[in-house]
Amino acid sequence: MSTVSKLEQQIRDFINNNPRTQHGLLQDAAAWSMLCSCLDTIGDIETALDAYEQSSDPSEIGTRYLLVYGTLQALFIQQDAVTNLCEALAITYQPEPLLRNIREIRNDSVGHPTKRDRKKGEEKDKLPAYNFISRSSLRKDGFSLMTVYPGYPSGSPPSFQSIRIPALIATQRNLLEKTLSEVLEKMRKEEADHRARYRDQRLQDIFHSTLGYYFQKIYEAIHGTHGEFGFGAGHDVRLIASIIEDFKGSLKERGILEAYDPPVGYLLDLLEYPVRELGVYFSGQGKSAIDSKGAYIFTFFIEKHMDELKSIAEEIDKEYASEP
Repeated sequence: MSTVSKLEQQIRDFINNNPRTQHGLLQDAAAWSMLCSCLDTIGDIETALDAYEQSSDPSEIGTRYLLVYGTLQALFIQQDAVTNLCEALAITYQPEPLLRNIREIRNDSVGHPTKRDRKKGEEKDKLPAYNFISRSSLRKDGFSLMTVYPGYPSGSPPSFQSIRIPALIATQRNLLEKTLSEVLEKMRKEEADHRARYRDQRLQDIFHSTLGYYFQKIYEAIHGTHGEFGFGAGHDVRLIASIIEDFKGSLKERGILEAYDPPVGYLLDLLEYPVRELGVYFSGQGKSAIDSKGAYIFTFFIEKHMDELKSIAEEIDKEYASEP
């Protein structure tokens, strides 16, 4: 496996294994689709280039043309994929001049050989140019490319280039390895900076030790264990509600409310109705839609989900304590 293939897989794994990063990217459907296409294409091209390197030089001239055409086009496509990958990740990218040279070789030889228009200032302002692959020179490893300019034979003489495809592949891989390494490092640094910002703000501390006491008082009020019905229980329900809101607000601030599977926001939404109804039940105003049995069921439901949320908070804290 080439280094480019390894880096492509590492970028893919980083995105899939970091819920906040993945969730943020998923918010832009077009960018996400482009990102997935780019990663697939980079890897697919590496598979094609591996096949090129492992193949023998075909004896049939038509097969040589297909091999050369396909390989140069593959290099061109892979460059586009890396450019669009950076675009999808909002990373500024300026391709190296040597990559541009590979693109020009592709354009001259197999992209637009029959008429290559050039802008003024490029290649001595020669407009246009006409290119020829020397069939007698064509091999798997390369060919001789002749370029003819307007006015020949009375004008500028033709130019000749010896194109060596293995050298182009090696050059492109070296340069794209550098770019993909920088992309991965930028993603890691952004995530590391984010985790460092919140590392000392533990989410599990939101679920303080008195939470169990709140539920105990609510159960006692439901069963009328101590004195007047609902004495103090409404206050305990409000304290639980404030814990839920604090947790929700902290997740929102970090941008991870909907990042995990199942989304934590979904669990918090499930709690909204029973918490509200318990508050009405203990308000003593006689407007509750539930009786004591319903209040018990709602309290049990809230307690179990609060335990689940606390476990989630502990897992997130472990994640933030680690390096991405």
